[in-house]
Amino acid sequence: MPAYNLRRLSVLVVERHHLMRRLMKDVIQALGINSIELCSSHELLETDTTIFKPDIIFVDWSAGCDGLDLLQRVRSNAAEFDRFIPVVMVTAYTGFKQVCAARDAGVTEFLAKPITATAIYRRLSAMIENPRDFIESVDFFGPDRRRREIEPAGPERRATEIEKHRGVVWRRQQEAAAS
Repeated sequence: MPAYNLRRLSVLVVERHHLMRRLMKDVIQALGINSIELCSSHELLETDTTIFKPDIIFVDWSAGCDGLDLLQRVRSNAAEFDRFIPVVMVTAYTGFKQVCAARDAGVTEFLAKPITATAIYRRLSAMIENPRDFIESVDFFGPDRRRREIEPAGPERRATEIEKHRGVVWRRQQEAAAS
């Protein structure tokens, strides 16, 4: 794993338990990051978020801290954070349904508890080495959920930018509906 200089990053940790917040801060500081803000989700609602602009948010998702709600607020631009900010979901909820719910809400990375310094560093490295484009559709905004390139099993169905511009897609849909 390459060594990155993370000193210039600023991190927000939103965690329900005070001791877990302190542990996360200690681990993140050990990685060289010194600009770290800690709060619970309740404190975050009462905080002026225009003062501290983090580069990354680590958010807890547990019974007393709805990180999924915060993530949805960030991605919908309801929170006062840049909606493109990387959000790492830190949780013990690691079942398939929970991982899919976090992914569908726009999480950048998923980190299962209990955490380790290595796991946090790997997530940070993954975001540096493999940045993902953001996708916006009618019902989703967030990082591209596809982690690998898979060739489609049939003919290409996505329109090129030129086709979209000229309305070819619309004509194709009309022709298909008529047949």
